Amino acid sequence: MMSVQNESLEMKSGERKPAAPELEYKAASQDSLSMFFAAIGGAVLGMLATLLVLAIINGGTLNFTHPERLAVMEANLARVNENVGAVSQNVDTVASQVTDVRDQLAVARSQVDNTLVQIETQSGAIDSLETAVAALAVTGDKFDTFVGALDQALVSMRKLDGAPAAPAAAPAAIATKPLLVSDPAVTADAVAVLFFVDANGNAVMDDAEVNLTGVVLNVTDAAGKQVGEFTSSDAGVLVENLDAGSYTFALADPAGHATLNEEIAVTVPADAAEGQILYVPMAE
Repeated sequence: MMSVQNESLEMKSGERKPAAPELEYKAASQDSLSMFFAAIGGAVLGMLATLLVLAIINGGTLNFTHPERLAVMEANLARVNENVGAVSQNVDTVASQVTDVRDQLAVARSQVDNTLVQIETQSGAIDSLETAVAALAVTGDKFDTFVGALDQALVSMRKLDGAPAAPAAAPAAIATKPLLVSDPAVTADAVAVLFFVDANGNAVMDDAEVNLTGVVLNVTDAAGKQVGEFTSSDAGVLVENLDAGSYTFALADPAGHATLNEEIAVTVPADAAEGQILYVPMAE
């Protein structure tokens, strides 16, 4: 009994499988849709291929009624292409110029940086120089103080030693007597008198020595008669129109210059062919 029932149950369970027919129906419907879309795609591709063939046969256009429009459009497209090419070339040129300007700016920036570095270096050198100058000024002040102290010490040492002060040297300007010489630059009846500080003691006024002005000269003849009174200028004194004979030239200087001879004897020869110059060395 148990075996019979089991077999009947197995048979019933086997009869309940309904899924297979439904799956087969779905697969068939999907295949149909795929085929439908494939057919449409093929038709579209065929149509496009046909249009392409017609366009090739018709010279690249599908407008069989107005081909001149296509020519105008092609010309416009050609001009557009030329303009686009020109614009592209201009853009390339501008880009190249921008690159050059950028490079120049980079070089200028580098030069500016180098200049700034040099300025900073020079500024540091100037600061160092100013510091050195300040230190040198301080050293100079200290040296001047040292020299002054040394001078004072030497004076104090001389006083302690009791050494007499050295006598003042006699001025070289009055070391020689007045000198009377003949000179063709002066006329025969005249005597030129030059008063000067004789620095080298040669009794002659050299180029480096200056004639004294303001010295009063009183000239008298052998009888004591006054011939004239003169005051020296930058050119000295010129006593003219003198007859042959002896004269006395007396000096007087309000400025206080001194000479070895305040009265000088001068003789004018009777047969003189040229005049004379009287050099009078004086001291300040």
